Amino acid sequence: MKKLVLLVAILLPLSAGAQEFCARTSVGADYMIKKGFHLTAEEEIRLSDGLSGLGSVRSTIGLSYRVSDYFRFGGGYTLINSLQAPRHRLFTEATGTYRYSDFLFFLNERLQYTHRTGSLNVYQDTRNALSLKTSLGARYKGFKGIEPYGCLEIRAALNEPWGETYGNLMTTPDSQINYYSYNHTGYKHAYINRYRVELGADYRPVKHHTIKARMLLDWCSDFEIDTDGTLLFTGTTGWNDYFRVSLCVGYVYCF
Repeated sequence: MKKLVLLVAILLPLSAGAQEFCARTSVGADYMIKKGFHLTAEEEIRLSDGLSGLGSVRSTIGLSYRVSDYFRFGGGYTLINSLQAPRHRLFTEATGTYRYSDFLFFLNERLQYTHRTGSLNVYQDTRNALSLKTSLGARYKGFKGIEPYGCLEIRAALNEPWGETYGNLMTTPDSQINYYSYNHTGYKHAYINRYRVELGADYRPVKHHTIKARMLLDWCSDFEIDTDGTLLFTGTTGWNDYFRVSLCVGYVYCF
């Protein structure tokens, strides 16, 4: 436990300079149906920026199967409830692992499909969003009861809204807002919208019980379009870059 507290104390200074500061907590279960075949469930609470209130509650259920010592495949479903309309997420993933001495190296690929319910501007937001996350990292298994790890994750948005402007730049006579005429051409804008460094540790004080502590350092870049489908407003269209830090603590019961 002392090692876990020391790890958190080391990671906390990394949050200095963050434009957004968030926190997450979760409780989950991991049930081994048979060797290599696992059923998992998790309930996660995310606080909003600055810990100012509830951001979302996420309920996930998943299945995974380890086909060999080197490969695991899985998938699942997440219900995301927030102050806005609920979102439904399906995901599938593949993980490759390789152990060398006390280090376990891993590569994970996850494809996500997220359906947004409720009303939204379909010229600015994607109702059925696709994203791909790639994670590369390593765990150290040389300590008794605790496994520190680190990884780099890249997330790509695969079908964001896009369109074409035409004509000359115009300005409204009353509010002096600049705009172009605009033609929405579909959901074909793909780009990397987040780089993440994840540092943490899994602590197992006794059999079946695991406490997870981690810090997420996110460099995000979102391309935001301000349009009603016929006009594109230039002052609020463009890249939005920000740095976000999240502290996460969770508990998992394995049986």
